[in-house]
Amino acid sequence: MLLLAALGFTTGCQTVGQHFTQPTPRDYVPATNQTQVVQQPAAVRTVAFTDEGDADDLRVEDLNELDELGVELEDVASDDGGSANDPASLRDVMKLNATTETLANPPVIVDQYSYGFDQHAGLTLESIESMALGSHPAIAEVRARVESTRGQYVQAGLPFNPVLQYQSEEVGNEGASGLHSVQMSQQFVTANKLGIAQQVQAREIQKQQAELRIAELRVLTRVRAAFAAAVVAQERAEIADQIVELAEKSIESVNALLEAEEVSKIALLQARVEAEQARITAENAETQLQANLRTLAAAAGVQALPAGPLSGDVGDDLIAAPWEALLAEISASSPELARAGSELERAKWSLQLACAQVTPNVTATLGVGIDASSDDTFAVIGVSVPLPIRNRNQGNIRSARADIAAASAAMQNAQLSLEARLAEAVGRYQVALERYERLQESVVPTSEETYELSLEAFNAGETDFLQLLTAQRTLFTTQLNVLDAAGQAKQAAAEIEGLLVTLSL
Repeated sequence: MLLLAALGFTTGCQTVGQHFTQPTPRDYVPATNQTQVVQQPAAVRTVAFTDEGDADDLRVEDLNELDELGVELEDVASDDGGSANDPASLRDVMKLNATTETLANPPVIVDQYSYGFDQHAGLTLESIESMALGSHPAIAEVRARVESTRGQYVQAGLPFNPVLQYQSEEVGNEGASGLHSVQMSQQFVTANKLGIAQQVQAREIQKQQAELRIAELRVLTRVRAAFAAAVVAQERAEIADQIVELAEKSIESVNALLEAEEVSKIALLQARVEAEQARITAENAETQLQANLRTLAAAAGVQALPAGPLSGDVGDDLIAAPWEALLAEISASSPELARAGSELERAKWSLQLACAQVTPNVTATLGVGIDASSDDTFAVIGVSVPLPIRNRNQGNIRSARADIAAASAAMQNAQLSLEARLAEAVGRYQVALERYERLQESVVPTSEETYELSLEAFNAGETDFLQLLTAQRTLFTTQLNVLDAAGQAKQAAAEIEGLLVTLSL
């Protein structure tokens, strides 16, 4: 220790803050289950590193002490997580901040003329989400990486093994048997390098946990989007079946009128053509439904879904999306920002570790020996210390400073990217929502009334069959347009609820 004190080397790594470019003023708040990373990036943050370490520089000996570092060892997917990380909380934000003019319970397309949408008791979105979280290989892959990083954390805190050495000297010198000794040496790690190395790995665990959350949200977003598309396809198939049923009834009605000589054969031919086109539409709708169900199964990470219809309505939870509330919620819960924050903290601890590496480790040797020629015993005591004269870890220190600057810029870029993606997704959602509500409130009722009047006029012989067909087609086309608008709104809502991870580059 006197030798170390005599060396008196300084690392030249006392401060960090002045060596990297500061981003523009902006508050970043990482996910609630992650370590708070940066409070005010706009202000110059000076981090002083000493041989004793910071106040939060903990010496940790095993994995159980990770709790003291603020690292959550349970999987991010645990049900014990905070509500801020629950994707459903975005729905709550949207509901609480929706304008009073927004419909609390959006209208469902229900038609009094035997072509309304039936509600099914079948597979729910929640059950399919549970399948995906439990069995999807993308989530299992990232979970394994989290476990791998935890192993690296344990390894980073392990000290050097002692070295046992046998040594013989002066054997055969003037016929002597020589000196024989057994020595034990141990390298002692100085400057708390092991504790700092574990701090670095602890931040890597946080980063991998954020990656796990991203993987879960990506899977859930795809499941929700695929579920909405499958529900739309299911309801489209129902409409197509109703069109076929109505077209076949129209043939019967026209046949009766033809026998009564109230219409010409042309009307019957038109009815038959309409019925055949309706059958083709129904077959195509069923084919598309099966394709959407297979897509949903793949999104959930299973070979096939249980048999049965899907339970859900595409009009559920379609409400106004307040921009400010969504932006605040996503900024607080985004695992992308949590990942960027963990990387920034990791870079700072890596710089501290690079600075600590300048202080050399001490190797102590202790042993006992015997002079074979005189049977005298002797002790062996030694201390060795490398002198940091040429190599003072300058390159790694410089690299670590650059990593801090890069991580700080990456965090700002992640926030800007979230804002841009949210603006795009909210725009698509609002356009689809406005179209859906306008169709529901005005176009569908008008189409229903038009069809009713056309049907009465045709039965009374006041109009021809072509006008009735036109009114019928307009009504069904309107209903399909409502489905399309609701499906597009659901797609955008799924991306927003998934914290926009599927829109990241």
